Amino acid sequence: MRRLAWILTLCLVSTAVAEPKLSRNEARKRIAAFASADLPLGAIEIRKIDQQTAETAVADTTVTLAFQFRRDDAGSEWIVDAVRLADRDWVNMQELLGAIYHGNIPPQTGSAPATREPSPIERVHVNPTEFEQVRKRMTEIGLSSHVPREILLQRISAQNDKRTIAETSVTLGFRFQRNSKTGDWAIDAARLGDRSWVDTNDLVATLNEGRRRDTIATMKTLVAGIERFILEDGSLPPGKDIVELTNVLHPHYMKDLVRLDGWGRPLEYKPSGLTFRLVSRGPDGRLGTQDDILVP
Repeated sequence: MRRLAWILTLCLVSTAVAEPKLSRNEARKRIAAFASADLPLGAIEIRKIDQQTAETAVADTTVTLAFQFRRDDAGSEWIVDAVRLADRDWVNMQELLGAIYHGNIPPQTGSAPATREPSPIERVHVNPTEFEQVRKRMTEIGLSSHVPREILLQRISAQNDKRTIAETSVTLGFRFQRNSKTGDWAIDAARLGDRSWVDTNDLVATLNEGRRRDTIATMKTLVAGIERFILEDGSLPPGKDIVELTNVLHPHYMKDLVRLDGWGRPLEYKPSGLTFRLVSRGPDGRLGTQDDILVP
């Protein structure tokens, strides 16, 4: 009996002092929120987690992303033009690759994409010529030397002679570091397939720069709409926030309905007499900090 009690005590002590490992659920949540991407959890498949040390873990994943491919003409190879994170705007792929490879983008070797056979329903309802065209396009893109082999096409959602938008599965690795004080896990590096690790600060900086440009472009669209209203009415549009403002401006004074900044947050509209100010909270999502974007 004493021996059994000793074994149970030893087990309890061992469990208490064991370092918590990175779970699949925790890894998926961290990846989904990485760089404010807001990816759906269902788009992330955790294939394996390698717990290298108590403070370090590597997650091998397959992530479903939408890519835009383009080519100059019918005889040229396809290249990856942009990637879309969740329901955000497109991110320029050359800028992203430039950050990943520090400006020295290596030549990529393509491989034939993974495709599936049509289901019985598709055989009946899909135009065979159309289906053959889609398969041909998938093969062309997959064999392009400018498309990384880690990007596998799953489905084409739109296409013309020079541009194609496709749903893909991408092989990505994420390296996690655990904060010894708080116990929280955070991503500190990422990589495409088995390529070199890239510091997440470089990736986040590139994404934020693109979002900053998109935000400024959105603000300029709003300013142009406000100025058109002033020319006609002689005063600022009625409204105390971005929703009320855009309800007045769209569609007569502003063709596109825009309210969000590049990080997916509502812009702040602050009217005062005959003047106004548009404010984005910037990357940190907080008002009154140095990364706020102000216009004018």
